[in-house]
Amino acid sequence: MGRDRTKLHEDLITICYYISDYGYGHATRSIAIIRKLLERYQDTPIRLIVNCGKALPFLMDSLQLEKMSSMYQDHHIEYRSIFSDTGYVLHNDSIAADIQSLRQQYNLDMSLFAERVMQEQQFLEKVQAQLVISDISPIPFVAAQRAGVESLGISNFTWYTAYQDMLEKSDLNQLREAYAQMDHFISLAGCAEPQWGRKCRIDTGFFCRQPDLQEVERIRTELDPTGQRKIIFFGLGRSIQLDHWSTMELWDSEECVFIVSSNMDIDHPNVVQIPDQYTESQNYVAAANLVITKPGWGTVCEAIELAKPLILLNRSHFYEDRHTIAAVPVDHPLYLMSWEEIQQLTFSAEDGIDKLEHVPPSKVSSTDHHIFSSTLIEITDYIQNLLHHVKVV
Repeated sequence: MGRDRTKLHEDLITICYYISDYGYGHATRSIAIIRKLLERYQDTPIRLIVNCGKALPFLMDSLQLEKMSSMYQDHHIEYRSIFSDTGYVLHNDSIAADIQSLRQQYNLDMSLFAERVMQEQQFLEKVQAQLVISDISPIPFVAAQRAGVESLGISNFTWYTAYQDMLEKSDLNQLREAYAQMDHFISLAGCAEPQWGRKCRIDTGFFCRQPDLQEVERIRTELDPTGQRKIIFFGLGRSIQLDHWSTMELWDSEECVFIVSSNMDIDHPNVVQIPDQYTESQNYVAAANLVITKPGWGTVCEAIELAKPLILLNRSHFYEDRHTIAAVPVDHPLYLMSWEEIQQLTFSAEDGIDKLEHVPPSKVSSTDHHIFSSTLIEITDYIQNLLHHVKVV
């Protein structure tokens, strides 16, 4: 028997939102969706249960309601630490995938898959969830199907396709069967997935968290008071840990100031770390003239949405990377480089590879607001439509 959501305690709509444990790109785009959803859904308060692992503290800091607009105050957010997915396994001090270690970790995690599905099924039934959203852990889709709860996947890839170049096809059957249980699928820019979504699938584009224009100007002024230097955002993601950052010749480019993530331990006068507790990294991307990054969806979409030229690390052995690169608009300034080329990269008038000279500085202004809204509105409209129709067991 189903029970109408209007009968639930305090009329709250309960959404369980699952976010991948690997990296922070899944978290940043989920934050953008959650903020827009809470902002636009005013008819009935939402009880949002955010489920994640390593990125959970980051999500908590980003979604503190006291920092958000008063229009969010009727909503209720809870946080729950869980395992979500294996992700990639990299070699120590390297950007390359460690296939042998990935296989070992994947086999261990999949041996616990059924147990974890049962735990999530019981949790969904206990909280009387009305909608499950996942980006893009496979476990919640099976649990939701067994609990009789509507499920929605949102991503540019799944781990089923991400592992196809790294694991045996026969090892991926369980993942394929899990993703096949999702009821709805919102594919993001760069998606090259099978036809997931038993009931419906829609294709959307890029989006990112909206920058704070005053904060962007503050960062620019702080990093380049004279306005004479190029500001370069250099971010390979928190999931990549290397020991030799400080030896790169790049930092000696005197005409530039470099923004790096907090996990990059670099002591150089031309290098500024994003503070460890600073959650809104899109403001630093917006302040930059150029972005150097791996083809992770989060930073790439920020660079595209904020009109920043891109130098991308070319990791052809990553399925997700290839399709994200292919999704970059043809008119967007883009340079692909190997890791060896990036390690040798410098920006100076003498060496002849100062690509910044060919791209004028770009700035975000108040007139750019519209670029942040269309895809997010399409996604949150879809979620709102689901919430108007679903029931809970």
